[in-house]
Amino acid sequence: MNAKVSLVALEQYEDFPALMTALERALSPFGGMESLVHPGERVLLKANLLAPARPEEAVTTHPQVLRAVIRLVKAAGAAQILVGDGPGVGETEENMRVCGLLAVCQEEGAVPAPFRETATFHTPENTIGKSLELTAWLKQVDVVISLPKLKTHVQMGYTGALKNQYGLIPGGQKGEYHFRLQNRDRLADLMIDINRTARVKLAVLDAIVAMEGPGPHGGTPRKVGALVVGTDLAAVDVVGCELIGLPPGEYPLLQAARRSRFGATSLSEVDVAGDSLEALKVKDFQLVKTPVNVLRILPLPGFMLKWLRGQVAPTPFIQKEKCIRCGKCHRGCPAKPSAISPDSPEKGGVKKDLCIRCYCCHEFCPVKAITLKRPWLDRLLHWTALGEAGARLLGHLVAAFQPRSKKES
Repeated sequence: MNAKVSLVALEQYEDFPALMTALERALSPFGGMESLVHPGERVLLKANLLAPARPEEAVTTHPQVLRAVIRLVKAAGAAQILVGDGPGVGETEENMRVCGLLAVCQEEGAVPAPFRETATFHTPENTIGKSLELTAWLKQVDVVISLPKLKTHVQMGYTGALKNQYGLIPGGQKGEYHFRLQNRDRLADLMIDINRTARVKLAVLDAIVAMEGPGPHGGTPRKVGALVVGTDLAAVDVVGCELIGLPPGEYPLLQAARRSRFGATSLSEVDVAGDSLEALKVKDFQLVKTPVNVLRILPLPGFMLKWLRGQVAPTPFIQKEKCIRCGKCHRGCPAKPSAISPDSPEKGGVKKDLCIRCYCCHEFCPVKAITLKRPWLDRLLHWTALGEAGARLLGHLVAAFQPRSKKES
């Protein structure tokens, strides 16, 4: 059977009764919240608390979406509702205060849950993370619900339902995986492993106001006007990608999900309930140009591929006139010693031989002072455009050889 995803049009956050009605409508194909949360259960709402940003910046989970979910979870009889994340920038409580989630928790009776302590989770069927250190809250709750924000992402291209669970790794520990893996495809495999381990029961993807351009922090808010809801998180991301014009086959996490047979990874495997997907698509959404990992197909030794990747992948560059010298880029860099610093004598403040092109610094910068510079070899040979074309062709080939759904037949 195809995966089911609800798509409901919603113009704004300010009309809360309309938001509640939209969410209830989106949940109705799944039997309502009461079919997912049972009386007496403890529920963790995994928010997106990337950085201390105001709601109108479209960086974090919107407080009104959180409020609506809390009310439906309470109505289903939950014994306790926890709200948390392991942000890479700032502390959970401060981020919650700035983005408005702390006030909602206080008003609605939910408990803030900073992700500090970890527990070990063993999942033998995982690809990379057969043993993972994730937030210890996962062992103390019965249900996990993910509340992602639809945004672009300079490393992955897009961030939504699947990637939101990367925040189950507390704070700076995520940087350790960036340094250990140093490969976007392997990092995507890890994120699928985290999702398989966490067993998220529901995702409510906020695409009312999304982010376009150089996200997930440095982009621009863009109205899409939709909620995307589902129990299959890969399927939710398929619909999210389709909304903004990103072919799902080009998204690394959906590629990883397909490799791992984790959920529905193409539109032919998804039944969309609710409003028209075609009518809600944003035709001119500004996607981000990500460094496509085409070099892996070249018959070269690993050390040469690593060097060549450094010549074609974009490099962070500090714009000194915008920099406030907060040092978050330097402290958050996974490389040891750090590859970036406002005090570095290197051009753009970056030591290129140390930089692993994870773009955490771009994500951490609170004033958007870090840009990504395309190197000369990429500009000359157009590797990124070539990789995108190859990924698009591969996506079409995979879709062509998939069994057709009953709906199509």
